Amino acid sequence: MIRLGKPVQVLEWGAGTNTTNQNWSEIAKGRLSGRPKTKLGVTTIIVEVEGSLKRNNDKNEFVKVMQQGEGMTPHSERWGEVAMGSISAVKNEGGKTMLEIDVKAATKVGD
Repeated sequence: MIRLGKPVQVLEWGAGTNTTNQNWSEIAKGRLSGRPKTKLGVTTIIVEVEGSLKRNNDKNEFVKVMQQGEGMTPHSERWGEVAMGSISAVKNEGGKTMLEIDVKAATKVGD
C-alpha cells in the first residue's frame, strides 16, 4: 500500500550485463505530490524529487517505488516495495523536479 505521508525512493534497474553490475539502484528520493490519479486502469504517481534525478540506465524506463516500513517490512526502518511502473515524464516546475510514474498493476493508496 502506498502511504501518502511517507517519503519515497525510486530505484531503476542497472544497465549492466551480469548479476554483479546489473541491480536496482536509487535514482531519486522525495515525497508524493498529492494523491495518485487513476485513468483507464493506470495509476499515475507524481514524486517531488529532493535534489536531482540520477539516471544511469536511459534505455529502460521501468522503476520500483519504495517506502520506509511498507511492502513486506511493516513497521520497520527498512524500505519496502510499494509499486512498480515506468517513467512517463520528468518535469521541472518552479525549480522542483517532478517525476511521473505510470503503474499498470492494481494500486492501493492510504493516508
